[in-house]
Amino acid sequence: MLARRYVLQVVLVCLSLTGFAPACPAPGDVFREYTWYAETGDAGQALRVGGKQGQYHPDRGSAHGYVNAPVELPNEFDLQFALRAEVFVEKILCHDGTRGLALRVNDHDWIEVPECANIPEPQWDYQHHTYPIVPIPLDQLRRGMGNTFQMKVAAEHPWNWPQNLINGVHFRIYYDPAKKAHIRGRIVLAQAEGSSNEVVTVQLDAHSLTGKVRQVDYVGHYEDVNFEGDGEYTQWHYHFFHGTMMNHLGSAAQAPWSLGWDTKWVPDQQQPVQVAARIVDESGVIFMTEPENFTLNRRGVCVELCKPYDIPKTWVTRSSEHVERFDVRGNPQRAMALQLVWSSWSPGYMNGIYLNDVKVFDCEGPKYQYFAHRVTIDDVSMLRRGTNTLKTGKTPLHDGKMVHGMEVNWPGIMVLVRYEEK
Repeated sequence: MLARRYVLQVVLVCLSLTGFAPACPAPGDVFREYTWYAETGDAGQALRVGGKQGQYHPDRGSAHGYVNAPVELPNEFDLQFALRAEVFVEKILCHDGTRGLALRVNDHDWIEVPECANIPEPQWDYQHHTYPIVPIPLDQLRRGMGNTFQMKVAAEHPWNWPQNLINGVHFRIYYDPAKKAHIRGRIVLAQAEGSSNEVVTVQLDAHSLTGKVRQVDYVGHYEDVNFEGDGEYTQWHYHFFHGTMMNHLGSAAQAPWSLGWDTKWVPDQQQPVQVAARIVDESGVIFMTEPENFTLNRRGVCVELCKPYDIPKTWVTRSSEHVERFDVRGNPQRAMALQLVWSSWSPGYMNGIYLNDVKVFDCEGPKYQYFAHRVTIDDVSMLRRGTNTLKTGKTPLHDGKMVHGMEVNWPGIMVLVRYEEK
């Protein structure tokens, strides 16, 4: 049975206490982020890493650009008082069987980009869009302009066309907070008025600020759907597309730097929810806020997160129908609506989603591009307690020719069910 009362405690807690890897920013961190992505080109403005057999050269660019030549970053790197550096990439598997993604900075040695540990091995059998992080020695970076990177994949491939797509490359530099000039501040949270109490207002305490603010990005650590592609449902939830933060709590671009966080589809939590703010000052230096406590009571509803399993390999709809499963613990007779949540590539070629063999959705999104889906389904009559199935239809021929189809990324199509409590 789902909990009769939904209680969320929103707490700002130092990330180092949560057991997550120190590669991600923690409260109290001071850092910059330098971002590159392809502003023009095909494949959804992505960098193609790899190429067809005969064109593939691991250490130099091909004539067609499928293996990139060194890319020069347009940023002036600030390394004063730097402590450490890392690169994280917006990686799409693209061609199943592609492995061995690696990068190098300023012509230094190649560094392996790790595969996601939560995806079954071999990870290149499952479509995925992930954000792997690679530590970079500080002495490999140059002060000012002129920093470059290059990427490659292994030549080994089952059908002779290894290829990853890269939607963005981010260099993150961490600084000594005792020496690096940066803004300081803290956030305050308030429960919205109304019977549902589903909206939390988050803003900066103006009296705590020590400098001029350019932007504030609010992020939360809690259990929710996994757009990050790593199968970790409880984490700091945010990710990037072409360098822009997505699926975080929200951003504010002007004083009082206020945000209304709608928790309508936030799953019920047994553990506290944590919230933090990334405050960006006018020079681009980012500070992550210190802890603050808040409690939210949500009355009259509960939300169940149904995690998919039996995820198909090479989930691309041009090849066939594909089926996953998920379990429902709540009473479907009290369900008011559900959401289907997933990330994909080229969903413009999708051909329907079927819940327990009943078509509940047709198509949305672009062709040859990444897309983050959140589809609300009001008719939940086909939902069952216990095991349910979700199926994607096979993409038909277009004008007698095979087209790409939709790629469904790990961890598959997630389901949120919203129930009425009595």
